[in-house]
Amino acid sequence: MILVTEDEENFLKEFLKEFYRQIIKIENYANFENILIEWIKEFFFDNNKDLNHILNLMENHKENDNWFSSLIGFFYEHGIGNDNILNKDKALDLYLLSIKNNQDNDNSKSLSIYQLINIIISKFLLSFYYYKFIILDKSDYIRNDFICSDNVHVMSYNQYENFNGLKVINLSKDELNVMEDYFEFQDYDENQIDYVKKKELIELNNLGYCYQYGIGKKKDDSKAFEFYLKSAEGGNSSAKNNLGYCYKNGIGIRKDENKAYKWYLKAANEGDLYAQYNLGDCYQNGLGINKDHKKAFEWFSKSANGGYLYAQYRLGNYYENGIGTSKDENKALELYMVVAKGGILDAEVILGNYYKNGIGTSKDDYKSFEWYMKAAKRGNANAQSNVGYYYQNGIGIGKNVEKAIYWYRKADESEFEIAQYHLGYCYKYGIGVKKNKVKAFEYFKKSAKKEYLNAQFELGYCYDEGFGTDVDKTKACEFYKLAAERDHIIAQCNVGMLYEDFKHDLDKAIYWYIKAAENGNKVAQYNLGQCYFFAKGVKRDYVKALEYYEKSAQQEYLDAQLQLGYLYNQGTKKDLEKAVYWLKKAADNGDKIAQFNLGQCFLSARGVEKNDAKALKYYEKSARQGYLGAQIQLGYLFYNGHGTKKDLKEAVYWYSKAADDGNELAQYNLGECYELGNGVIKDEIKAFEYYNKSAENGYIDAIFLLGYCYVNGIGAEINKEKGFELYDKASNSNSEEVTPDFLDKVNYWYHKAAESDNALALYKLGELYSEEGIFQNETRAFVFFKKSADQGFTDAQYKLGYCYEHGIEVDINKEKAFDLYKIAAKKGNVNAQRSLASLYELGEGTKKNIKKAIYWYKKAKNNGCLKAKNSLKVLLKKQAT
Repeated sequence: MILVTEDEENFLKEFLKEFYRQIIKIENYANFENILIEWIKEFFFDNNKDLNHILNLMENHKENDNWFSSLIGFFYEHGIGNDNILNKDKALDLYLLSIKNNQDNDNSKSLSIYQLINIIISKFLLSFYYYKFIILDKSDYIRNDFICSDNVHVMSYNQYENFNGLKVINLSKDELNVMEDYFEFQDYDENQIDYVKKKELIELNNLGYCYQYGIGKKKDDSKAFEFYLKSAEGGNSSAKNNLGYCYKNGIGIRKDENKAYKWYLKAANEGDLYAQYNLGDCYQNGLGINKDHKKAFEWFSKSANGGYLYAQYRLGNYYENGIGTSKDENKALELYMVVAKGGILDAEVILGNYYKNGIGTSKDDYKSFEWYMKAAKRGNANAQSNVGYYYQNGIGIGKNVEKAIYWYRKADESEFEIAQYHLGYCYKYGIGVKKNKVKAFEYFKKSAKKEYLNAQFELGYCYDEGFGTDVDKTKACEFYKLAAERDHIIAQCNVGMLYEDFKHDLDKAIYWYIKAAENGNKVAQYNLGQCYFFAKGVKRDYVKALEYYEKSAQQEYLDAQLQLGYLYNQGTKKDLEKAVYWLKKAADNGDKIAQFNLGQCFLSARGVEKNDAKALKYYEKSARQGYLGAQIQLGYLFYNGHGTKKDLKEAVYWYSKAADDGNELAQYNLGECYELGNGVIKDEIKAFEYYNKSAENGYIDAIFLLGYCYVNGIGAEINKEKGFELYDKASNSNSEEVTPDFLDKVNYWYHKAAESDNALALYKLGELYSEEGIFQNETRAFVFFKKSADQGFTDAQYKLGYCYEHGIEVDINKEKAFDLYKIAAKKGNVNAQRSLASLYELGEGTKKNIKKAIYWYKKAKNNGCLKAKNSLKVLLKKQAT
């Protein structure tokens, strides 16, 4: 033996009592060993005690066999504190030791409360040592009687008829106070006869209990009722309560709720806490008496004031909801706190909810987490799921997705549907686990079978999209509808879309769109707008369409914002400022089509001032998202230096992007860049290839240019017949944008350009390409003007000079412009004469020479140029002053 200090002695006794209290709280029998082991470690940590030292104290205590053999055995069975002590055989011997010592001792007076607790713990642990799987099979049945719920009456179990025999041990509640009262009663036995009589009544009550539950007796409800009745008639209040329970449930007697009420009332008036609770339950549910929540509240209060935890729990519910009394969430919180500290699992979960939502107290995520964790460790699936959610999202505790998965899985062991949904979600998005569509689907399916709303929606989505399973629109519709009927807003919208697109039932589609739209769903609002705009399932109504589009757009739904931009830009209610407003909203939210359209507005001054730089900015945003139209426009702006510095390489980059995606205009432009060496090394073969691709896609300009390549041997062998064939094909193309007459002109001059003396034809082609309209191509116009000018064609020389003066498809070069104007002017071109005079007057491209300016203005005037006449008049007036 070793010396045990007073503090150590007190700790050992407290440890024994608290271990007993833990086993009576256990509901998750499948995991009871782990629950107890975790509690021991936590208890020792909180009290700053060493496991091995305390084990040593227990083993060397003078009452080790009588008081601590059960605890020592548990340490050995599970190797607590030291894996080397693991010894299941020794544990079994220790469990049996306390019971054997009790059987060998005939003197009940020598039995202490600590020895009794040790025996109870030993029998509990021994039962699981031998019969764990049988107990687990029966646990659901037993739990119905031992655990309080709203509609279950409570048996009285403070029937300690003979502690030596220990025929009945109740593990459903803390009986330490009753035990202590009993031992005090043993020491104060002034009225032995009265005691014996009471003891006999207790034994009768206990015997009824044994027959009711088949403990040491063959189960016999009739005999149970008989013994309860004898005990009750003798005045035992616990038996009266039990008798009420039998009448209430038809155990051993015909069900009679009126008699149940009367027996509960008798016991309650005698101060039986459990009967007072049961009487409150009768008033709450109208069992044998009219429903009366005020009286229910009164009886629950009496039972609660006597310290009965489940009555305190029910009273908390009454204060929480204002049933039978004024609503008082603060009072409810106080009661739940007492009940939770008393070990009632559901109260721990409720406290988690209270701190989570700030009910009766300030919101406190950390305290909420603490209470959920307490309940989770005791096996409550709801709490385990909440702990998982807190870990997943870092609520009240550091974010830890691995721990989140651990707790979700613990809750899933109890088939808890919310945890199954969360596991499905984690597998769907790869949170704490590797993404697995099939597993996500399986967990959603499990949860949906238990009618969890979010899981029903997700299962509908899986079937809709073929996520983790085959696409099954019928099943998708089924599960969306289940969720929609329970007001899942997105499900309402989605089932509407399936009715529209899959089942082709517009009436039902409209019904669900309206439901979802009224609930604020932006997609449904947009879809409903589409229905009114296109008269799908409803009468066409542009006003309503606009109304729903705006509701959706105000919630930042891109499609609606884009649609409003289109309607205000092109529709019946044209309003360019509003169009720009909604396009900008959609563009700023990342919609590539809106970005392109907004670029168009800035480029063409629709609803805004013209701003090529802003146009380029929005085109670039759209182009980087792969929008073809924007890529082409961006190429055009860089090619021509609009809104930015001219950058032919950047232009080629964007033309290439669009061309690779099969766009015929980009292919044509890229062909032109390779033909002329603009932004790339000149490569007529590649030019031919891109013209050919564009022509195959039906682009008329490309067909003409491909013909031109064949006629002139650009990137291909000369084949005039093939070229002429392509010219004819292009001119016969159907186009809403170019008139047949115009195409005939182009065709004619292309044919003429193939002749040896073709300067006029080249010039005419330049003119056609320089005209405003869909066919306009200043690059091509410049090429033809240059070819014609190089052959000495006067008008082409003027046009080429004009291009150099104004920087059209070429850098501004006033000297070259001057030279070309001079050549053409001398050959009688009136426009060249006027332009030459202007350069002399301004001293651009040559030295300033007013005399020569006057000379060429006069030449032009005499040749009928009105502009030259006016310019001359102004110049002469300046000279006169």
